Amino acid sequence: MRTKASRERYFDFSGESTVKVVQEYRAKYQAISELLDENPQVLALAHRDWAKRLSTSVRGRGGYTSEQLLRALIVMFLEGQDYRGTVIQIENCEFLQHFVRLGDKATMDFTFLSKAFGVLSASTLETMNRVVADYAIREEKISGAKQRLDTTVYETNIHYPTDSSLLGDSYRTLARLVRSIQKDLPRLKLQHRFHEKKVKKLATFIARHAAHKSKGAVRAVRRHFRKLIQSVRWIHGVGQDVLRRLAGAGYDADELAHYLPLVARIIHQAQQRVMAGVMLPAEEKLYSLFEEHTELIQRGKAGKPIEFGHKILLVQTGEKFIHYYQAPAKRIEDPELLPGALAAHKELFGAYPDLAATDKGFYTSMTQIAALEEKIATVSIAKKGRRTPAEYRRETTKKFIAGQRFRAGCEGSISVLKRAFKLGKCLFKGFKHYAASVGLAVLCHNLVLLTRL
Repeated sequence: MRTKASRERYFDFSGESTVKVVQEYRAKYQAISELLDENPQVLALAHRDWAKRLSTSVRGRGGYTSEQLLRALIVMFLEGQDYRGTVIQIENCEFLQHFVRLGDKATMDFTFLSKAFGVLSASTLETMNRVVADYAIREEKISGAKQRLDTTVYETNIHYPTDSSLLGDSYRTLARLVRSIQKDLPRLKLQHRFHEKKVKKLATFIARHAAHKSKGAVRAVRRHFRKLIQSVRWIHGVGQDVLRRLAGAGYDADELAHYLPLVARIIHQAQQRVMAGVMLPAEEKLYSLFEEHTELIQRGKAGKPIEFGHKILLVQTGEKFIHYYQAPAKRIEDPELLPGALAAHKELFGAYPDLAATDKGFYTSMTQIAALEEKIATVSIAKKGRRTPAEYRRETTKKFIAGQRFRAGCEGSISVLKRAFKLGKCLFKGFKHYAASVGLAVLCHNLVLLTRL
């Protein structure tokens, strides 16, 4: 059974530094360490997941404690590193070894750190954030007088999706899987030959000439598309046949079974869009073979009108503490997110805020504003479209203007999360890990913030 934490205490052999920036760096980690010690339930929640689902030695070999794993993951998000970079940084820094509480033990392998993060669930991290929020309220570090909220797009790690590139990915992936099965199970007598280079040439030709408007170029692109779709449809049929033969022989092929329906969707949408000229709705399209949960988010932002990922909601107090967040698998429009954020605020603080501020994307009607003003003293949400004299007077009051200035600070917090806490682009695979990374980033942000309050 995995140990939650060691009772041993280790000396800090890193030595004192005379460099001011190093002193501030170490003070930040020391304050976070004290916060974690004051909130043992945070560790208990993470340990509950790891004790159930993370492998341990059956021979009783002393492994890494849950405390060491949690602190190593916190280092990963604070430093903005990947798994390898985190392990290297901890191994080369005696102070970080002391923070992680490794003692004389060697740093864990990056693959084991990856497994540890993969086991942590999004719901567990949400509860961990709630524990930290309750602590901040008890210590009077945050108050519920103000609330501001905004949404941003946390992008997935995909290339720009085009029909030709998705078809190319499909052929390459199925060819790799079937070839691997042929090599590992020669008794099945699978003797398929694959032509990845020919398929790559077809996809490359389409990518280079798709923008050309001449009739000859359009005909050539359609001809190459037809060949590419036929090739992918062929290998999809091969994959289905291999899957049936594996099942008949008593073997499992989970990865192949996972990709086959996705490839079928890609073939269908390419056939409909390119060959039949039918435009599919955005929510019905598949934008990545490997991150199939990805959504197209069109927000009209300057320089990036289209983003691929999911929209997440962040709700802050006046002290910039993120006390509520959402990372839904399917897009929810901004006005629909507002009632849940206000309800979460009331549940946490026992009352609605005196000021609720957000941008006009959360606006639906003046009836909505009137209903909110019955519960909240100042509702700083601008109206869309033309304003009556009364509505203009409402939006030019000192309290409303102050609320909008307060709201603008949410953009700065989003920027900090993207630059300093790994929310710029999700490099974790699958929506489960996507949602968990949002929770861990918010937890690290709040821990750092509490060290300054």
